[in-house]
Amino acid sequence: MNKETDSASKSLKRDEMVKYAYDLFYKNGFHATGVDTVIEGTGISKRTLYKHFASKEGLIIATIDYYHQTMYKAISDYLEKDISKSPVDKALRIFDFLAELVDAGKLYGCFAMNAKTEYASKAKEIEAAYDAYVAAIQQLIEFYLENGNTANSKSLAMQIIILFEGAIIRSKGIGNSQPVKLAKRAAEIICNQ
Repeated sequence: MNKETDSASKSLKRDEMVKYAYDLFYKNGFHATGVDTVIEGTGISKRTLYKHFASKEGLIIATIDYYHQTMYKAISDYLEKDISKSPVDKALRIFDFLAELVDAGKLYGCFAMNAKTEYASKAKEIEAAYDAYVAAIQQLIEFYLENGNTANSKSLAMQIIILFEGAIIRSKGIGNSQPVKLAKRAAEIICNQ
């Protein structure tokens, strides 16, 4: 086996472990899902897992990065979907994106937020991975607000993210998208002041 094929095989195994662990962590939680469960589901050895990830926390960080990449792309694609919208309206479509997920029965909440909550004050790297994800989404919102010539776009983007995070938590708690719709209305009010 040549080095290129070996490298591609290692990358494929790593990706497979990350995606499988991501699904398990999302469904069952981080503390409730042991490394042995990931190993059983992927058919890889514990040695192989630890060759790719120094610890369970390293695997969790990789799954947060996976979530970050896939969710950021999904959100940015969704915001761009309706070209007739103004930049501010596009920014606020983030709430429509969330409402559609909740209405489709995806009530697990934000994967990265779930990790930060379970590991609060226990794993700085996990908290930092969540913070990086939220910062990227906030910058995306800020980009649209700036393009809409919105005053105080940085502060306003932060307020929108606070509403967004609250809507995630509340909709997960009650099992419907009503909090998301209320959060969007609040965001519209602060955008139009």
